[in-house]
Amino acid sequence: MLYQWLLTIKLICFFSFAYTQHLEYRYACVDHSSIPPSNTYLRNLNNLLSILSSDSAISNGFGHTTSGNDQNNKVYGLYFCRGDANATLCKSCVQYSSKLIKQKCPNNASAIFWCPFCLLRYSNVNFIGKLAITPRIPMFDSTQNFTSAGEFDSDARILMNGLIQMGSQTPLMFGTHMFNINGTQRRYGWVQCSRDITSEECRTCLSNMLDDVENCCMEKRVWRIFSPSCVVMYETKPFLLTGTQPDTPAHQKGIPLSF
Repeated sequence: MLYQWLLTIKLICFFSFAYTQHLEYRYACVDHSSIPPSNTYLRNLNNLLSILSSDSAISNGFGHTTSGNDQNNKVYGLYFCRGDANATLCKSCVQYSSKLIKQKCPNNASAIFWCPFCLLRYSNVNFIGKLAITPRIPMFDSTQNFTSAGEFDSDARILMNGLIQMGSQTPLMFGTHMFNINGTQRRYGWVQCSRDITSEECRTCLSNMLDDVENCCMEKRVWRIFSPSCVVMYETKPFLLTGTQPDTPAHQKGIPLSF
Protein backbone atom coordinates (compact mmCIF):
# COMPACT_ATOMS: atom_id res chain seq x y z
CA MET A 1 0.00 0.00 0.00
CA LEU A 2 1.08 3.57 -0.58
CA TYR A 3 0.70 4.57 3.08
CA GLN A 4 2.22 2.01 5.41
CA TRP A 5 3.65 4.44 7.89
CA LEU A 6 2.03 5.60 11.08
CA LEU A 7 1.82 9.28 10.31
CA THR A 8 1.22 12.24 12.56
CA ILE A 9 1.22 15.69 11.01
CA LYS A 10 0.69 18.65 13.30
CA LEU A 11 0.78 22.39 13.14
CA ILE A 12 4.07 23.45 14.67
CA CYS A 13 4.75 27.17 14.49
CA PHE A 14 4.29 30.43 12.61
CA PHE A 15 6.95 32.41 10.80
CA SER A 16 6.79 35.89 9.37
CA PHE A 17 7.81 35.35 5.78
CA ALA A 18 7.63 38.13 3.20
CA TYR A 19 4.00 38.89 4.05
CA THR A 20 1.98 40.74 6.65
CA GLN A 21 0.28 37.40 7.21
CA HIS A 22 1.90 34.26 8.64
CA LEU A 23 2.18 30.86 7.03
CA GLU A 24 2.35 27.65 9.03
CA TYR A 25 5.22 25.20 8.93
CA ARG A 26 4.94 21.58 9.92
CA TYR A 27 6.49 18.28 10.85
CA ALA A 28 5.67 14.62 10.32
CA CYS A 29 6.35 11.88 12.85
CA VAL A 30 6.73 8.78 10.71
CA ASP A 31 7.15 5.23 11.99
CA HIS A 32 7.44 1.75 10.59
CA SER A 33 6.83 0.32 14.06
CA SER A 34 4.77 1.22 17.10
CA ILE A 35 7.68 0.27 19.38
CA PRO A 36 9.53 3.34 20.74
CA PRO A 37 13.20 3.58 19.74
CA SER A 38 15.81 2.22 22.15
CA ASN A 39 18.08 4.36 24.30
CA THR A 40 20.96 3.42 22.03
CA TYR A 41 19.00 4.65 19.01
CA LEU A 42 18.20 7.92 20.76
CA ARG A 43 21.88 8.45 21.61
CA ASN A 44 22.77 7.83 17.98
CA LEU A 45 20.04 10.24 16.92
CA ASN A 46 21.41 12.98 19.18
CA ASN A 47 24.86 12.42 17.72
CA LEU A 48 23.52 12.50 14.17
CA LEU A 49 21.63 15.76 14.69
CA SER A 50 24.74 17.32 16.21
CA ILE A 51 26.82 16.27 13.20
CA LEU A 52 24.26 17.63 10.74
CA SER A 53 24.03 20.94 12.60
CA SER A 54 27.80 21.37 12.57
CA ASP A 55 28.05 20.38 8.92
CA SER A 56 25.39 22.90 7.88
CA ALA A 57 27.67 25.75 9.03
CA ILE A 58 30.34 24.90 6.46
CA SER A 59 28.46 23.14 3.68
CA ASN A 60 26.78 24.55 0.60
CA GLY A 61 23.34 23.85 2.02
CA PHE A 62 23.09 20.08 1.84
CA GLY A 63 24.42 17.14 3.83
CA HIS A 64 23.67 13.63 5.01
CA THR A 65 25.28 11.15 7.39
CA THR A 66 24.68 8.13 9.61
CA SER A 67 25.25 7.42 13.28
CA GLY A 68 25.70 4.05 14.97
CA ASN A 69 27.38 0.77 13.99
CA ASP A 70 24.68 -1.61 15.13
CA GLN A 71 22.27 -2.02 12.23
CA ASN A 72 19.32 -2.28 14.60
CA ASN A 73 20.09 1.14 16.08
CA LYS A 74 21.60 2.95 13.12
CA VAL A 75 20.19 6.36 12.23
CA TYR A 76 20.21 7.96 8.78
CA GLY A 77 19.87 11.72 8.51
CA LEU A 78 19.75 14.48 5.91
CA TYR A 79 19.15 18.21 5.63
CA PHE A 80 18.92 20.70 2.81
CA CYS A 81 18.59 24.46 3.06
CA ARG A 82 16.99 26.97 0.75
CA GLY A 83 19.10 27.83 -2.25
CA ASP A 84 19.39 31.49 -1.23
CA ALA A 85 20.32 30.82 2.43
CA ASN A 86 23.90 31.41 3.54
CA ALA A 87 25.75 29.07 5.90
CA THR A 88 24.85 31.07 9.01
CA LEU A 89 21.16 30.97 8.27
CA CYS A 90 21.34 27.32 7.21
CA LYS A 91 23.01 26.30 10.47
CA SER A 92 20.51 28.27 12.57
CA CYS A 93 17.61 26.59 10.80
CA VAL A 94 19.06 23.08 11.11
CA GLN A 95 19.88 23.62 14.79
CA TYR A 96 16.39 24.88 15.51
CA SER A 97 14.80 22.02 13.59
CA SER A 98 16.96 19.51 15.48
CA LYS A 99 15.63 20.75 18.81
CA LEU A 100 11.99 20.85 17.78
CA ILE A 101 11.95 17.55 15.93
CA LYS A 102 13.07 15.70 19.09
CA GLN A 103 10.44 17.48 21.15
CA LYS A 104 7.59 16.85 18.73
CA CYS A 105 8.52 13.27 17.75
CA PRO A 106 10.11 11.88 20.95
CA ASN A 107 8.98 8.28 20.42
CA ASN A 108 9.42 8.01 16.67
CA ALA A 109 12.29 6.40 14.82
CA SER A 110 11.59 8.49 11.71
CA ALA A 111 10.60 12.12 11.35
CA ILE A 112 10.62 15.06 8.93
CA PHE A 113 10.66 18.76 9.81
CA TRP A 114 9.83 21.51 7.30
CA CYS A 115 10.97 25.04 8.20
CA PRO A 116 11.03 28.25 6.14
CA PHE A 117 14.71 27.86 5.29
CA CYS A 118 15.47 24.16 5.58
CA LEU A 119 14.25 20.57 5.65
CA LEU A 120 15.54 18.05 8.19
CA ARG A 121 14.74 14.34 8.28
CA TYR A 122 16.00 11.17 9.93
CA SER A 123 15.01 7.50 9.93
CA ASN A 124 16.03 4.03 11.04
CA VAL A 125 15.66 2.98 7.39
CA ASN A 126 18.20 4.10 4.79
CA PHE A 127 16.41 6.65 2.59
CA ILE A 128 19.51 8.40 1.22
CA GLY A 129 19.41 8.55 -2.57
CA LYS A 130 15.81 7.35 -2.74
CA LEU A 131 13.01 9.49 -4.13
CA ALA A 132 10.20 10.09 -1.59
CA ILE A 133 7.04 11.99 -2.50
CA THR A 134 5.08 11.06 0.62
CA PRO A 135 4.15 12.28 3.10
CA ARG A 136 3.33 15.48 1.26
CA ILE A 137 1.86 18.56 2.89
CA PRO A 138 0.03 21.27 0.92
CA MET A 139 -0.25 24.70 2.49
CA PHE A 140 -1.87 27.93 1.37
CA ASP A 141 -2.53 31.43 2.64
CA SER A 142 -6.26 31.56 3.30
CA THR A 143 -6.19 35.37 3.29
CA GLN A 144 -5.22 35.33 -0.40
CA ASN A 145 -7.67 32.77 -1.71
CA PHE A 146 -9.06 34.67 -4.66
CA THR A 147 -7.51 34.41 -8.07
CA SER A 148 -8.49 34.48 -11.70
CA ALA A 149 -10.62 31.54 -12.78
CA GLY A 150 -8.39 28.99 -14.44
CA GLU A 151 -5.20 30.93 -13.69
CA PHE A 152 -3.21 27.90 -12.70
CA ASP A 153 -4.56 25.79 -15.54
CA SER A 154 -3.35 28.32 -18.10
CA ASP A 155 -0.23 30.44 -17.82
CA ALA A 156 0.92 29.36 -14.39
CA ARG A 157 1.09 25.62 -15.04
CA ILE A 158 3.12 26.14 -18.21
CA LEU A 159 5.50 28.51 -16.47
CA MET A 160 5.90 26.33 -13.40
CA ASN A 161 6.62 23.31 -15.58
CA GLY A 162 9.34 25.33 -17.29
CA LEU A 163 10.78 26.28 -13.91
CA ILE A 164 10.81 22.61 -12.88
CA GLN A 165 12.82 21.72 -15.97
CA MET A 166 15.30 24.51 -15.30
CA GLY A 167 15.65 24.09 -11.53
CA SER A 168 16.12 20.33 -11.65
CA GLN A 169 19.21 20.72 -13.84
CA THR A 170 21.08 23.24 -11.70
CA PRO A 171 23.88 22.13 -9.33
CA LEU A 172 21.79 23.19 -6.31
CA MET A 173 18.60 21.65 -7.75
CA PHE A 174 16.99 24.99 -7.06
CA GLY A 175 15.20 27.51 -9.22
CA THR A 176 12.99 30.57 -8.83
CA HIS A 177 11.45 32.99 -11.29
CA MET A 178 8.95 35.81 -11.64
CA PHE A 179 6.03 35.21 -14.01
CA ASN A 180 3.61 37.63 -15.64
CA ILE A 181 0.20 36.02 -15.45
CA ASN A 182 -2.25 37.26 -18.08
CA GLY A 183 0.23 40.06 -18.72
CA THR A 184 -0.87 42.00 -15.63
CA GLN A 185 -0.20 40.01 -12.45
CA ARG A 186 3.17 39.05 -11.04
CA ARG A 187 3.65 35.61 -9.54
CA TYR A 188 6.81 34.09 -8.10
CA GLY A 189 7.62 30.41 -8.43
CA TRP A 190 10.10 28.37 -6.42
CA VAL A 191 11.26 24.78 -6.79
CA GLN A 192 13.94 22.84 -4.93
CA CYS A 193 14.96 19.22 -4.51
CA SER A 194 17.14 17.31 -2.11
CA ARG A 195 20.49 16.74 -3.79
CA ASP A 196 20.67 13.03 -3.00
CA ILE A 197 18.27 12.29 -5.88
CA THR A 198 18.90 12.57 -9.62
CA SER A 199 17.75 15.40 -11.87
CA GLU A 200 15.17 13.10 -13.42
CA GLU A 201 13.86 12.10 -10.00
CA CYS A 202 13.78 15.78 -9.04
CA ARG A 203 11.53 16.53 -12.02
CA THR A 204 9.32 13.58 -11.09
CA CYS A 205 9.01 14.80 -7.52
CA LEU A 206 8.21 18.40 -8.43
CA SER A 207 5.72 17.35 -11.10
CA ASN A 208 3.92 15.21 -8.53
CA MET A 209 3.71 18.18 -6.18
CA LEU A 210 2.34 20.33 -9.00
CA ASP A 211 -0.37 17.75 -9.69
CA ASP A 212 -1.52 18.15 -6.09
CA VAL A 213 -2.49 21.76 -6.77
CA GLU A 214 -5.70 20.52 -8.37
CA ASN A 215 -6.71 18.97 -5.04
CA CYS A 216 -5.70 21.76 -2.66
CA CYS A 217 -4.95 25.10 -4.16
CA MET A 218 -6.49 25.81 -7.56
CA GLU A 219 -8.06 29.10 -6.46
CA LYS A 220 -5.26 30.13 -4.12
CA ARG A 221 -2.77 32.83 -4.96
CA VAL A 222 -0.22 31.68 -2.38
CA TRP A 223 0.55 28.02 -1.84
CA ARG A 224 3.37 25.64 -1.06
CA ILE A 225 3.60 21.87 -1.25
CA PHE A 226 6.24 20.00 0.73
CA SER A 227 7.50 16.43 0.44
CA PRO A 228 10.61 14.66 1.78
CA SER A 229 12.48 15.05 -1.52
CA CYS A 230 11.25 18.38 -2.90
CA VAL A 231 9.41 21.64 -2.32
CA VAL A 232 7.37 23.77 -4.71
CA MET A 233 6.02 27.25 -3.91
CA TYR A 234 3.84 29.81 -5.69
CA GLU A 235 3.65 33.34 -4.30
CA THR A 236 2.40 36.85 -5.02
CA LYS A 237 5.46 38.66 -3.63
CA PRO A 238 9.23 38.20 -3.96
CA PHE A 239 10.68 35.92 -1.31
CA LEU A 240 14.42 35.84 -1.97
CA LEU A 241 16.57 37.01 0.93
CA THR A 242 18.09 39.83 -1.14
CA GLY A 243 16.83 42.22 -3.79
CA THR A 244 18.48 40.31 -6.64
CA GLN A 245 16.57 39.07 -9.61
CA PRO A 246 14.29 36.20 -8.61
CA ASP A 247 15.73 33.76 -11.11
CA THR A 248 19.24 34.10 -9.66
CA PRO A 249 20.24 32.30 -6.44
CA ALA A 250 21.17 34.89 -3.84
CA HIS A 251 23.40 34.86 -0.76
CA GLN A 252 23.07 37.41 1.99
CA LYS A 253 25.26 38.01 5.03
CA GLY A 254 24.06 38.26 8.57
CA ILE A 255 20.39 37.42 8.18
CA PRO A 256 19.07 36.89 11.72
CA LEU A 257 16.74 33.98 12.30
CA SER A 258 13.80 34.73 14.60
CA PHE A 259 11.75 31.72 15.64
